[in-house]
Amino acid sequence: MTATLLFLALFLLGLFLALRPLLGSKEPFPEPPRREELLRELEVLRAEVEALEGEEKKLALARMVALERALEGYRPPARRSLNPLPVALVLGVVVLLGVGLWRYTLPRLPGETTVTQRAEARELKALADKAKRTGAVEDLLAWGRRAYALQAFDQAAEAYLEVLKKDPRNIEAVRRVGILLFMGGRPEEAQMFLEIAQHADPKAAEGWLFLGNLYFQKGEMDRAIAAWERYLEVGGEARERVEGLIAMARAQAQGGKDGRSVYLARCAVCHGAEGEGGVGPRLKGNPILKAKEAVREIVLQGRGKMPPVPLPEEELKALLAYLQGL
Repeated sequence: MTATLLFLALFLLGLFLALRPLLGSKEPFPEPPRREELLRELEVLRAEVEALEGEEKKLALARMVALERALEGYRPPARRSLNPLPVALVLGVVVLLGVGLWRYTLPRLPGETTVTQRAEARELKALADKAKRTGAVEDLLAWGRRAYALQAFDQAAEAYLEVLKKDPRNIEAVRRVGILLFMGGRPEEAQMFLEIAQHADPKAAEGWLFLGNLYFQKGEMDRAIAAWERYLEVGGEARERVEGLIAMARAQAQGGKDGRSVYLARCAVCHGAEGEGGVGPRLKGNPILKAKEAVREIVLQGRGKMPPVPLPEEELKALLAYLQGL
């Protein structure tokens, strides 16, 4: 922020210096207010004086002399040239400002606006370059882990898929690919990867969390509860949240087609029990919820990282009505 303000101050100073010559005093020989009229009158007299005689001709000549004298003091204002030094200063400041904004302000990753995040973006690029150059599994894993942590999911998927090409039995890569498939709206493929990964490494907490989310989204409440309970057993950190999910799944397993029940069963795992947000964006107070048809389309077809959620018409209507009240 400080650097941006400094660049802005220098830019304004250079702009002032460049424009200062144009703001000086007025031309010391201004144009006479009736110059055009005097010129026209002089032209008329020159055309008619030859035809005049006697006193009239003397008066016309005298008037011509007076007009020429009145016009003698006029000269057009000279154009003011810009001083090249301030102009060069302005251009230099603009370049510095652009470099500063590019280096410290412009985003490179989702939500990135701070100096710290710029450093993270440079670090991620360095890891990606190294992994692509060496092709080593260790370097690809380092790139994938950092990209996953920074939510650069496209890069994470690229890195982990490259790992699987070189080491198909790498359980971390299998699990992360399953998670990314789930987040990308491909639950069937995600389920296969996650189940393989959790069978091979049952102590991986994040795998049980997303496997529970997947079962929950499919409406398989018993399997979701079992997966989340395994998550708690292996020491998953989001204990309070997962305990709430288990309670919702148990309530949903008892039936109920009202809007809140549908929301808790299908939406709360990503958007929070009260619409406060989580893996997915905040819904409570979100103005898009007032556009019922737009929400219907998002639910049924998905958008971005949100997968489609196929619902019977009855449940969909109940959900839409509930969402409008959040």
